[in-house]
Amino acid sequence: MPAAIAVVALAAGLRIWGIGWGLPTSLHYFSYHPDETVTLFAALKVNFFEGQLDPGFYNYGSLYIYLVNIAVVLGASCGLISIPSGDIFSAPGEFAKIYMAGRAVAVLLGIATVYLVYLLGKRAYGRGTGLLAALFMAVMPIHVMHSRFLAVDVPATFFVVLALVFAVRIPEGHRLRDYLLSGLFSGLAAGTKYNAGLVILAPIVAHLATGRARPALRVLSPRLLAVLLTAVVGFLIGTPGALINRDRFVNDFLFEVVHAKVGHGLIFVGTPCGYVHHVTCSLLAGMGLPLLALACIGLLYAIYRRRPSDLALLAFVIAYYAVIGAAEVKFARYTIPLLPVLAILGARVSVDLVGRLWAGGLLARLAGYLAAIVLSLAIVCTAAYSVAIDAVFVRPDTRDLAAAWVRRNVPRGSSIGLPTIPWFYTPPLDPYFGLLEPAERYERVKEFTDYVLVVSESEWNAGFLRRESPDYVILSEFEYRDRLRIRDAAAREYFDVLRSDYRLEREFRSPPALEKWVFPAYALPHDMSYAGPTILIYHRKVTD
Repeated sequence: MPAAIAVVALAAGLRIWGIGWGLPTSLHYFSYHPDETVTLFAALKVNFFEGQLDPGFYNYGSLYIYLVNIAVVLGASCGLISIPSGDIFSAPGEFAKIYMAGRAVAVLLGIATVYLVYLLGKRAYGRGTGLLAALFMAVMPIHVMHSRFLAVDVPATFFVVLALVFAVRIPEGHRLRDYLLSGLFSGLAAGTKYNAGLVILAPIVAHLATGRARPALRVLSPRLLAVLLTAVVGFLIGTPGALINRDRFVNDFLFEVVHAKVGHGLIFVGTPCGYVHHVTCSLLAGMGLPLLALACIGLLYAIYRRRPSDLALLAFVIAYYAVIGAAEVKFARYTIPLLPVLAILGARVSVDLVGRLWAGGLLARLAGYLAAIVLSLAIVCTAAYSVAIDAVFVRPDTRDLAAAWVRRNVPRGSSIGLPTIPWFYTPPLDPYFGLLEPAERYERVKEFTDYVLVVSESEWNAGFLRRESPDYVILSEFEYRDRLRIRDAAAREYFDVLRSDYRLEREFRSPPALEKWVFPAYALPHDMSYAGPTILIYHRKVTD
């Protein structure tokens, strides 16, 4: 137990460090994470304690939205948060506290997930596996990073692991309690993020894979019906809008289905299919090469062994990966629910291998010690990778640095060109650049008076840039990275104008400390790059 507590303490330190990154200030009224505001506004539309349960937003399940609302209401009742009665942007400091309440829920669930991984690994394969798996989970970079975000992925993973904890107990005695709780937490996982509900396959497979009755009779077992019924109950507890606002629920749910099929702008254009992309990009960057390699070996080992626990965990992993791999939208965060199982399977094969070597002769024991050293180095390297990423979150953000430089060095009234309508990725010259709707942000551009913002409604308009010839041009990495990657003609023409008529005045970068050794190979994916995007500022050349 002391070792497990130490691992959880490590997980807490890595996840809490930098939790205040990108919160609203008087310079920018919205978080620098583009999805946090969507979830927070939904949470502010409900009041869980008063029975106001319809957020009017069902692109995700509602359970995490309710948990955020509960945290905000409790914070306000304790005097920790003062919710503005009128314009919420009139008190950005209090608005930041509201964001922080939502992040606190996510980080607590992220830390708790590490302990649950210990319990799940211990239950399925023994204490050594549970402890090593928890250590893997504690230092896993993408889980460390996303545990501090006000978003659904880490909370959904918490409920996935809870469902698995009870699913792997089913073969031990087929106790009704394990069926009921595994089904309930499967429903709660779906009520947080819909596709996380695929974890319901774990208790079903655990049941079908064991027992004395013939397979045909196992399918007709009342216990399976109990799993399904409690899953429905759990889902409705998490997302009662499926009943109370059925039309909006169906509309938003189908929007996400279509969204997954059609893609997400240019972010994933020209990338491999999801089945390849999530291994070579999402999991490689999210886990690091050593843990990913161990997880792949562990998966093959589980397929070879096919114990009831193996089959239960594999049922979820295979089904979930099949779903996210088929989608055109391939955010790295979609792999987060897989991480606990991957950590456990990687730990299980490591413990089995080292244990067998230590039980052998002298040469085998020496090989076992060498394997343990290599495993320790893998953990240390992964932890260093997470620390390097964490460090970016505690530095001044490049957007803030760029905005401060502009205010110091660019005369008021100068014209500043932007290739797209500003958003979370743009230096906050105006605090409303984080508004959710592009039309609202474009209105702010036209109303801005400190500088003349030169922005075309059609993005990357090189002709507009050449014609208007603003004094300065500001670009964010989120605007140009994917366009240059796919060799977009409009972006190339825009940069041709910059090279011809402008000089690069300043570049603001905040790369992770290990960039030279690690990150060129890993190429951090879009949703692991929210902190510190590169900002380029060009100044028009003076002509004689």
